[in-house]
Amino acid sequence: MNQSIKYILILLGVSIILFVFKNLTFTKVKKKKNSFSNIFKSSDFLEDVDFSSSKYALYIRHKKHGEFMVLNQELIEENKNDLKVKTSFINYLPGEGDRGYGVRLFKNNKLVKSKLGGVFKKFEIGTLNNHKLPIKRQRISGTKKVLQQKLDSIKNEENIFITHLPTFVADNRAFRFRVYFPSIAIPVKREIDNYGYERVTAINGDEIKKWSNKLKKCIKEKADSISDFDVSITHGSLGDAYIFDTTAKWGAIRTSDRKFLYTKDYIYYNFTAYIKSDKESSEKLLSLDYSDCLSEIDRNKPQVIAKMKELLKQSTKPNLSVDNGEVGLEGYKDKVTKYKTLYEQEYSLNWLELENK
Repeated sequence: MNQSIKYILILLGVSIILFVFKNLTFTKVKKKKNSFSNIFKSSDFLEDVDFSSSKYALYIRHKKHGEFMVLNQELIEENKNDLKVKTSFINYLPGEGDRGYGVRLFKNNKLVKSKLGGVFKKFEIGTLNNHKLPIKRQRISGTKKVLQQKLDSIKNEENIFITHLPTFVADNRAFRFRVYFPSIAIPVKREIDNYGYERVTAINGDEIKKWSNKLKKCIKEKADSISDFDVSITHGSLGDAYIFDTTAKWGAIRTSDRKFLYTKDYIYYNFTAYIKSDKESSEKLLSLDYSDCLSEIDRNKPQVIAKMKELLKQSTKPNLSVDNGEVGLEGYKDKVTKYKTLYEQEYSLNWLELENK
């Protein structure tokens, strides 16, 4: 296909996408039950609130009127029809800055409703700024023990309004670590497509599942009597890895015409195990040796070494030794590594606190 025609088709496609996007964004939708349009439908923030039976407080952060709390419930109720907050679709586009402006409603000091954003179609607060109280935002991060102590210390404080409450994981899954396994070389086929790009045309997806199951089984067998833990396996892939000189600071090995030498016969898969349990079990699991879960034969390492030697002959450094480790493969992992220490799950707690109280 002529190159100029391809560019025209691409531009045409982009134009169609932008046209559809614009119409979906700005066309008024008549159906009130549409879940997307309901995000922007109502601007009366307090319209469904019954003030007769509970104690309410209102937090407002406004670009013009500032940041404050209103505790006077009569005043809040008086402004029930005057507090109007309607966010703009622009909030959902990237790069719009601070989206922490808006309102939060607390019932008996607990957050029950909020509407926040950075850009608003409507943000009217009536006379609520006439009785505002200064407020400061607070945040701490830490382990469950740290946050639980803080929660216990503020649970009866009338001047505290929690905006984010952490959800604690079970204690028997609070500690974790990772095991990084060596790379597995899986053979692939490549062909040039109609657009001139080199594509992988054949790879056996069952290989990934096979290796994941193999590693999980190995970990569980090594755990022996430790049964109460979770293990999940993830993987990443690396294609077109190039060989390099490990003895040089800038060690890319090239041909006489300055081209990199890539191992294109394989895709390299790097598997990582995530293991979670309680502290005692995690410490035991961390101390285990997982280095024999994959053998060099399993990983096709001999074939990889042979391929590196073949490529080295085409380079300007044919005298380097692959066997002695003078030649490396970019991104290729050759041994098991793991965290040296456990990671204990951490959380965050956010709250608003009245000043001078």
